[in-house]
Amino acid sequence: MKRPVTLSVLLVVGLSLLLLAGCASKGYVNKTVAEEHAKAEASISAVQQEAEANKVAIERLQTLAAQIEKKADLAINKAKGFEDYQILWEGEIYFDFNSSEITTAAREILDQAGQKMTADKSSVMEIGGYCDPVGSQEYNLTLGDRRASATKFYLVDDYGVNLFRLFLVSYGSKKAQAGLGDGSNSSTYAKQRKVTLKLWGKPQTTPSL
Repeated sequence: MKRPVTLSVLLVVGLSLLLLAGCASKGYVNKTVAEEHAKAEASISAVQQEAEANKVAIERLQTLAAQIEKKADLAINKAKGFEDYQILWEGEIYFDFNSSEITTAAREILDQAGQKMTADKSSVMEIGGYCDPVGSQEYNLTLGDRRASATKFYLVDDYGVNLFRLFLVSYGSKKAQAGLGDGSNSSTYAKQRKVTLKLWGKPQTTPSL
């Protein structure tokens, strides 16, 4: 009787161990599968987020491109209005050495320019600032810009000319020529410390008789 009991116990113990081993294997598999599934879900989520970010970036670029195209079309359309413009009047004003102050003599010329722009509301003015060759080109570009800006504000303040009708450019000493004489005191240098004025507008037509 003892042998069968012992054998039965051994069988039960063996089966229990097998079942425990099976449960352990299933648990490990389930855990591994769950971890891999989580990694896959995370990868999918990252790809989706990247795709959404790319979509947003593409939409922004498309919007920006549309805005640029619109501005370009607007600029082209506005430029078309100036196709038949001609230079109606030209003038020059001069400045003291290393100065952007408007002189009394310059005011007389600027008054002429202001009166002409007031009379012709569709006209525009090109204002170019120049310097003599004394000093660096970098400094002279800034000085030329100050001279052009001083001219601009004279026309704005004294004649109410709208800013969009005034176009400024500084040449600095880029177009300056070295003159004979005592550098900054030479007449050649004095003639290069200037602002040029060009009034652009539609050609004036003479009414037919």
